[in-house]
Amino acid sequence: MQFQELEAKFKANPNPSPEERLKFADALLNEGRMQDALEQYRTAAQQRKDPNYRSTLGDAYLLMGQSPHAMREYLAALRRNPNHQDSRLGLGDVYRSYGKLKAAIGQYRHAVRVQPNNPHFRFRLAQAYSQAQKYEDAILEGHEAIRCAPHEAYYRFWLGNLFLHLDDLISAVEHLEGAVSCAPRDDYYYMRLGICYLAMSRVEDAAEALQKAVSLQPLRATYHYLLGDIYTTLGSELHAGIHYERAGELDDFDQDSVDRVRRATRLGNSPAPPPPH
Repeated sequence: MQFQELEAKFKANPNPSPEERLKFADALLNEGRMQDALEQYRTAAQQRKDPNYRSTLGDAYLLMGQSPHAMREYLAALRRNPNHQDSRLGLGDVYRSYGKLKAAIGQYRHAVRVQPNNPHFRFRLAQAYSQAQKYEDAILEGHEAIRCAPHEAYYRFWLGNLFLHLDDLISAVEHLEGAVSCAPRDDYYYMRLGICYLAMSRVEDAAEALQKAVSLQPLRATYHYLLGDIYTTLGSELHAGIHYERAGELDDFDQDSVDRVRRATRLGNSPAPPPPH
């Protein structure tokens, strides 16, 4: 059903149910009508005294950057059901947005204790540990997320980036290769794998990874520029020139973006990339 049809049907209903309001709110959110969506989420939560509705309203507030209102809704949901783990997850996200990492970790750990095989809960805990620079715990929870969802490429990708930050290149390349194996159509994963190969001085492997990224997304200037750098390192000035020229022609060319990617390769004396959160 097209949005216009859904909107007309909703407006023709003089007394929509909470479920109908929730469905319409989701559609409004997809259309970018944030304030209208929020109003429907709020009304649905008033109609149905259910922690799921309060938690969903909290998610909407958090999406709009209204953390105090989000916290209020998550706490209200938890008063109704102390084991409502989605609300604990949301509350942890609010604490993270405030920089209260110890409190966030406490909420995520509670969720993990209740649902130890939930990969999303494990991953959120890993992110919080990483942000708190508790990298051993972050790695442990990242591996647990992968155990719970072995085919989820992003968990492998995230952990590979963390290992790259920690200069554990063997572990980094293992997880980044695992990510592209799980998601062979993701150009960005190939780009990050190429950066890891460069850090290991595996320049030819880096060229192959970046060629794959370019083949998947030929209009990304940073990929061409990085590939130009790699061909320069390999002594192939002709191929390097082709990719530098192509990068400059593309609409998304941005020197700052290019410089950030080049620093991440650490071909010079640049610092390591920041840890992933």
